[in-house]
Amino acid sequence: MGKNFVKCQSDLLAAEHSFAGHNEKWAIIQGYYSMFHSLRSMIFSRGYREKCHRCLKYAVEALLIDSGCLGPEVLEQFSYAMDVREGADYGNVYDTAIARIVVTSARNIYEQVMQ
Repeated sequence: MGKNFVKCQSDLLAAEHSFAGHNEKWAIIQGYYSMFHSLRSMIFSRGYREKCHRCLKYAVEALLIDSGCLGPEVLEQFSYAMDVREGADYGNVYDTAIARIVVTSARNIYEQVMQ
């Protein structure tokens, strides 16, 4: 899993630390990137490479969800995190509830990918 494995771990720990420190914006951004690198590592391990964040979403659906490797909730969590990450990053829209959902989802996806 290489560099993506290291990134998903470090981003997850950073997201949890940011959330604990009441830095919701960064918790959302770091949680999203933990999911991104977790799922990207699985796509890479199957010999594929995405060209953009949205492409990763479609690759996850086609290669991991449709095949039954991961449950459909993973795609829902990743899609939600993608949308709220953009809101936090570019629109300065975030709160504690959103951050909690993203960080919890990032942990869930990380644990599923590492199985």
